[in-house]
Amino acid sequence: MGCNSLKMSLSALLVCGATVVGTATSAFAVTSPDFPMAGFATQNGGTTGGKGYSEVTVDNVSDLKSYAKAGNKIIYVKPGTYMGPVEVGSNVTIYGYQGAIIAQPSSGSAMKLSGSKNVIIRNLKFKGAGAHDDDDEDCLQVNHESKNVWIDHVDVYDGHDGNLDITNASDYVTISWTKFSYTSASTGHQFSNLIGNSKTKTSDRGHLNVTIHHTWWADGVVERMPRVRFGKVHVANNLFDSKDASYCVRAAIEADIRIERNVFIGVQKALDLYTSDGAITAAQMIENYEENVKKTQAGTGTAFKPSYSMSLTDVSTQAKAYALRDSIKLYAGATLPDPGASGTVTPASSSSAKSSSSNVVSSSSSWSGAIGSSSSSVKSSSSVAKSSSSQGQVVSGTATLTKHGSGSTTQTVAAGESIAEFYFTVAGATGATVTGLPDGVTGTLKGSDFYISGTVSATAAAGAYKFTVTTTGATTNASKSGTITVTSANGEAPASSSSAMSSSSKVNEPVETSSSSQGTVVDESSSSVESPNSSDSSESSMVLSPANFGQRLQVSVEGRLVSVHGVAHTAYLLDAQGKIVAKAVANAETLTLSVPRAGTYLLRVGHETRCVIVR
Repeated sequence: MGCNSLKMSLSALLVCGATVVGTATSAFAVTSPDFPMAGFATQNGGTTGGKGYSEVTVDNVSDLKSYAKAGNKIIYVKPGTYMGPVEVGSNVTIYGYQGAIIAQPSSGSAMKLSGSKNVIIRNLKFKGAGAHDDDDEDCLQVNHESKNVWIDHVDVYDGHDGNLDITNASDYVTISWTKFSYTSASTGHQFSNLIGNSKTKTSDRGHLNVTIHHTWWADGVVERMPRVRFGKVHVANNLFDSKDASYCVRAAIEADIRIERNVFIGVQKALDLYTSDGAITAAQMIENYEENVKKTQAGTGTAFKPSYSMSLTDVSTQAKAYALRDSIKLYAGATLPDPGASGTVTPASSSSAKSSSSNVVSSSSSWSGAIGSSSSSVKSSSSVAKSSSSQGQVVSGTATLTKHGSGSTTQTVAAGESIAEFYFTVAGATGATVTGLPDGVTGTLKGSDFYISGTVSATAAAGAYKFTVTTTGATTNASKSGTITVTSANGEAPASSSSAMSSSSKVNEPVETSSSSQGTVVDESSSSVESPNSSDSSESSMVLSPANFGQRLQVSVEGRLVSVHGVAHTAYLLDAQGKIVAKAVANAETLTLSVPRAGTYLLRVGHETRCVIVR
């Protein structure tokens, strides 16, 4: 499901994502605002990709490989899984529809840039072969003097050797709004990003100028976020919260790293200074936020000053840091809208693809994901690409769910501890849903695999949580059930084996408790959804899922004022990059927040996070 704007009085209000409340954890894709290019990719003449060349839409791996290697093209990739390696030439934009996945073979890379110039890669998932402690290639490679590369809104996981490495004098690269992670398919060497691959590669001096911003190193990543040799690297406004991390950023020989206004939560070390191979130029920590970081590191030296200007979000307080965290969790990865008619994507800077009118189907108690799905209908002058979401597409036949992974479907875990991850391979269906998981445990669809993982909330009630995974979109759907028994943090067994009570009867303020961008869906069943271009200013309102038991939030917009009714918690309005632009303390039945200008915002009340577009 993508964000869709709603008719509001004098404005358009969009609500598209939230965190979980109660025993059923839900998650779903949202459509990201289209942020412009920033960082080193704007330098050295800039990066325009395939702008000025013809466009082509591909739906098979043969065409994708052929057009990508030839270059001089804008390539739109339809939903589906494309087995690599895909070699990329120069002057290319590769932009994926929702559900487009480039897979890494057992040997080799998923996608490779080797000596490529002027390349843009956006809105794609890269599924690795699984990280193992043996020598192979990275899932996504930028190699051999590739220059002016923008990698934006991609999701890279389980890379065999690494997720995404930048090596061999490559230069002027920006990575933005990207998610890196590893799943149980990886058994070792979960080292995500290398910039500079050897201490002896002195030819890298003067190159490897890289910007990484608004990127999320999520669970499974152990090291290299990134590890840097020789390069000038700007690591800014990123999120590091992998529970598996040993260190995040590593500075090695002649590295010059500006580590600025990032959020580090629950990691062993934010920075590691590795001097064994030679002296470090600088690894400067600038105004970062660190919470529950076990080993602090002040940094060394004074880092370079960027040759470009870049607006960064302040993370000096917990509330501000959590605001950035929530924004990154909501938008990082392949969350851009599908491409529309010719010319609606601007490869040089950002996409302006618009979704057509559609009705949003929602649920407040289940996670749903669609395999290879398009998040919304996209109008074109010649055709309409219909949504293939799990609510609309039916696959003829009987679906199956096959369990994999080391974790059992029946396990016992203490509140505050992680479950042993497992997953189901979905076949003969468009997606899957899950109900009944304890707070903190989620279902995540990656390609055709539906993962159950997470850390049980420390406040989760003790008891037996019976969950059910069910396929969607098949003529005959399949279900699998299991039970996660939660014991109290002190190890006491539950008083009975009945279904556990909700752990969310108390919702803390944002500055007191961590939340996720995944959660219950908005109740939009009676709301009409219009194009963002709609000029209709008829009065309307939106009812949200409850932020607390016994309450229902109601949000309305008039002019530049956002009103939130029936609240018991402080309301925050954040811009799409996580900056707090307005705050209203819960001292009245109705809270009013003044919007400084038209744009995309996040509305946060307690554990609830919603995407808001105001015009």
